[in-house]
Amino acid sequence: MKRLIATAALLLVITASAAAQDAAPRYRGQGYAFFGMGTATPGNPFLKYAGGGGEGFLYKGLAFGGEVEYAGEPNPQLNAWIGSADFSYHFGRHAARGKLDPFLVGGFSVVGPTQKGNGRGSPAGNFGGGANWWLSTHAALRFEFRDVAGSNFWPYDHALSFRIGIAFR
Repeated sequence: MKRLIATAALLLVITASAAAQDAAPRYRGQGYAFFGMGTATPGNPFLKYAGGGGEGFLYKGLAFGGEVEYAGEPNPQLNAWIGSADFSYHFGRHAARGKLDPFLVGGFSVVGPTQKGNGRGSPAGNFGGGANWWLSTHAALRFEFRDVAGSNFWPYDHALSFRIGIAFR
């Protein structure tokens, strides 16, 4: 009899704890891919961008991540690879399908040449923001504005881009 009561109590505890679970899944990170276009100052050349990255959530909406992108320029000597390590904050980290997840991002970048003999590259900073529009549980459209500033490799003070892509979790 004691065994039956203990088994029933254990079953009750298990079902109660399962019912107490949050129905919204807790994603630990997300990845993304993008393409974009932009300009740089001074000089205002037309730049084309493509790349991707990912981020892992540290605490609530705070995340740390990295990305790699290619920046194409009218002058092939100035085409660049940009690698970044960023912190971001997602205001709607657990956004459901059909909802927006606005975010801010900023961090450290390295801008380097795509061709040998064009220098070694240089450090820079980046900042921006945007939003993920979650179309399903695991896929979103990503819209973002980004500014890469302060590189000695490029003759530009700021490289501005508008990006469109996909995000997945």
